[in-house]
Amino acid sequence: MAIYHLHVSIVKRSSGRSSVAAAAYRAADKLRSEQDGMTHDYSPKTSAVNAAAYRSGESLQNERSDITHDYTRKQGVVHNEIMLPVNAPQQYQDRATLWNAVERAEKRKDAQTARDIDIALPIELDRQEQIELVREYVKDNFVDKGMCADFAIHDKGDGNPHAHILLTTREVSHAGLGKKNREWNSTGQLKEWRENWANSCNARLREHGKSIDHRTLKAQGIDREPTIHIGVVAKNMERKGIEHPRAKENREIIARNTARHMHKLKEEYITLDREVSSLQQQTAEARREAHSLRVKAEEIAERADHINAMGQRLDYLRTKRQGMGFFESKDTIDHQIQQHEHLHEQATTHFKRTYKVELEQAEQEVKRLEAATQSKNHLQDRLQEKATPLAEQREAFLLEYQWQRLYTELNPDREKIYDHLSKMEKEGGQSARDNFARMRCERALDTISWHNFQEIVKQASPDKAQALIERYERQRELDRIRELERVRTLSRVR
Repeated sequence: MAIYHLHVSIVKRSSGRSSVAAAAYRAADKLRSEQDGMTHDYSPKTSAVNAAAYRSGESLQNERSDITHDYTRKQGVVHNEIMLPVNAPQQYQDRATLWNAVERAEKRKDAQTARDIDIALPIELDRQEQIELVREYVKDNFVDKGMCADFAIHDKGDGNPHAHILLTTREVSHAGLGKKNREWNSTGQLKEWRENWANSCNARLREHGKSIDHRTLKAQGIDREPTIHIGVVAKNMERKGIEHPRAKENREIIARNTARHMHKLKEEYITLDREVSSLQQQTAEARREAHSLRVKAEEIAERADHINAMGQRLDYLRTKRQGMGFFESKDTIDHQIQQHEHLHEQATTHFKRTYKVELEQAEQEVKRLEAATQSKNHLQDRLQEKATPLAEQREAFLLEYQWQRLYTELNPDREKIYDHLSKMEKEGGQSARDNFARMRCERALDTISWHNFQEIVKQASPDKAQALIERYERQRELDRIRELERVRTLSRVR
């Protein structure tokens, strides 16, 4: 998913921010690899020329120190480009020329030679869209303001595409680099750059239904603990198996945030499930009532027709009796009339007692019941319209929770995450009814369908996808073994 990250730093000659790194390309030193016998010259990392070489993945010579910075073997540089103001010398299109000019313009030992910005790129955009996004942002915010910009896009296929933007700190003219522009160092300017990056991304992410926010978590109202920057030193120590306090603290924060996120997803899923279940119950009740009303209307119409038919038969018999001659026997027809009168009276009384309506009002009552049936059908439609988006949202929370759960299984700190999650769940007291609903929801949350698993794998980076598939296969094998053991146990019992 799209994330917001924009970090601004200054490349200083006096800075040791990257000279303490253990790996050669992060250290201000010349290191020789004992594995392949190759010498990697990345010193000094704190010059503007070296910073440009590192970000672009090129080999540049620092004329000031007469040292060549060779990053041509650096992996993951998928695009690099220099953008200049209209009044900048065209020779600055050459990377070595530009950054050596920057170095020559600075005389102080503690000079600030360049501004370095790194930004996370939305993974929802394809490569060309990412390039166009960065190019547009760099032009509007830096180049049009008078800065020379050297940007490169890095992507190692690990789900973390990002861009490095190296900017000059001096105003430029046809004659070259001039005075430093101190306004570019203001806090207000930094806030504007951060907000503009979010706006630029959101303009392109809108069609993907995503967005990012440049504000702090607290300003956004997000209940998540901010992580800390552990730095290159801590990262390299961790790679060597040496625990670093800042890295440990950051992992604890991530574990708490992950547990909090999973807990929130589960609670939102349960809330939505409760709402959907309630709407489904109301829909079922409306369906039953509509069916009952329809059956009642059909019964009233059918019985009214039957009683009316009896009345018509009775009228026929009476008319027939009146037309009989004086000498004809009327006993038989009188008996029939008496029977029909009795049956008609019984049916009419039963109809009135059963349906609480006079026979003459049957047609009107049928129309009323049909209207009520139609009203219940409309209610079903409205309830269904209300339940459908909630059910879709519930499924989205289900998929997100299961995605988080699978990734947690790959996390070395998964026990800490589950401990935090268990603690959060115990803190909320629930009634027996709520516990029953929770158990039903937890079964749904913990049962990952093949379709959901495929969707999660599609969103994963190649290495994570492979790890998820391997874990899935192992779990299937374990389930198969458990089933065999269960069958054997049952066989022995029998």
